[in-house]
Amino acid sequence: MIFFTEQDIDRLIEDDAPLGDLTSFSMGITGKQGAISLRARHEMVACCTEEAARVYARAGLSVLNCTPSGVKVAEGALLLEAQGDAMAIHTAWKAGSVLVEFASGIATRTRFLFDAARSVNPQTTLAGTRKHPPYLKKVAMKALMAGGGVPHRTGLSDTILIFREHLIFVGGMGNINQIILNLKQCQKEKKIVAEAHTTEEAVALAKAGADAIQVDKMSPRDFANCVRTCKSLSPEIKMLAAGGINPGNAREYAQGGADVLVSSWMYFAPPADITVEIRASE
Repeated sequence: MIFFTEQDIDRLIEDDAPLGDLTSFSMGITGKQGAISLRARHEMVACCTEEAARVYARAGLSVLNCTPSGVKVAEGALLLEAQGDAMAIHTAWKAGSVLVEFASGIATRTRFLFDAARSVNPQTTLAGTRKHPPYLKKVAMKALMAGGGVPHRTGLSDTILIFREHLIFVGGMGNINQIILNLKQCQKEKKIVAEAHTTEEAVALAKAGADAIQVDKMSPRDFANCVRTCKSLSPEIKMLAAGGINPGNAREYAQGGADVLVSSWMYFAPPADITVEIRASE
């Protein structure tokens, strides 16, 4: 579960209406009653509907219906519905609907990639990188998980992942046995993941005791061979395929034995297409 604070919710409203809604105020619609509803224009995976509902409630509306994040809905499905003061409806309108559009776009694309991999390898996990657009970590992480993915790493603080850029300061790949030994002594409760660009590097990492190897930008065929070689040396090692993972190659990497597909592709999805209906109460 991704926790959105009250400050997060308030900021969504404040960004769009820092000093209120001038048009609605000038037209004198305060006090008039109405309703707002969001519906899917196409099949999609709903996401951040709960946060949009909180936006509506914070603006003073009563939420009537809310489809939970992670639910795959059909064209025309009701995503969110609220009622109340017309001024509140217009104040919360875009803040809520745009959030749902962007998050549902990512969630829908994630589900598409997830389904592609799982269709050939039910054991493959789809992990989203931390390469989401700046300042959108919470939305991106919630959408990723709503679509069936898991965070690869939420940031630098939660996992150990050795890049070749780290190695240039500590003796390079030739010193990898000592490097991994030192890490395991320093961080006894953590898994050690390391990046490889060639099968030779992956073999060196497997022999050195890495818990997982992230293979970057290797062809699906070479990756499959790399997986077989590394697992023959260390059957419990986890093999991650990374670099350009998308629907065009996800099945091949999954078939090739990827325990995890690491991708950023889902974060740059077009927003989901949502129709918003605002109506006056009779």
